[in-house]
Amino acid sequence: MLNIPEETVIPISQAIVRVEEGPLAYAVQHRDAITANWAQEIAGKPTLFDGSFFMGEHAEIEGSVFHALYKRTTFATMMHWKRNVTGEKPWHIFGVGVIVSSDNRLIAGRMAPTTSVAGRVYFPAGSFDADDLVDDRVDFDGNAQREVAEETGLNLAEAARRDDMAYLVRVDRSIAVFRRYYFTQTADELLASIRKTIASQAEPELDDICAISAAGEMGEATPRTFSTFADWHFGD
Repeated sequence: MLNIPEETVIPISQAIVRVEEGPLAYAVQHRDAITANWAQEIAGKPTLFDGSFFMGEHAEIEGSVFHALYKRTTFATMMHWKRNVTGEKPWHIFGVGVIVSSDNRLIAGRMAPTTSVAGRVYFPAGSFDADDLVDDRVDFDGNAQREVAEETGLNLAEAARRDDMAYLVRVDRSIAVFRRYYFTQTADELLASIRKTIASQAEPELDDICAISAAGEMGEATPRTFSTFADWHFGD
């Protein structure tokens, strides 16, 4: 995996991520630090939940196919992983269904204060959980549909079309797999629909929504995996 350049959009024909039973080595190695960090996290945000999570101990591209091996762990492990800026870490792998309007704008949301990434600006997406597994394999498309529906109320199955290929971006130990979904509605129409959904939710994950219209618009509030893809989209 280290031979793949960072902050580069790489087309792939398929993403195969399987779950292997057994402990995540990182979670075993840092058990005490993970527990201590989680206590600090929930002291600041009591609404956080230490649910099931997956992280990758192996990832590579063979030909045009992305392969990775996941282990089950906890969200507390992920929060420690985010704070740990040194040493070897497992891979954080996630899928993103990118909403593209009929006027070629990308829909992004700002995360609500109650979330672990408050104020960050993403395309609607989320990490995998047990509901995203089909046997021992992660369902990328199912995850994207679920996350987009939960955050925006939009149904990716109602898009006019979607990319045939997926696109991978690696930044540090994060790997994002993107697929664009093209809607017939304009950006303004999509934003109006999503804002109605957010207003109707008791505890929305998003507290704002916007439309990206050019390279360079996603700034420091956006992780480089997302901004790299947006810049490539508008330069493609």
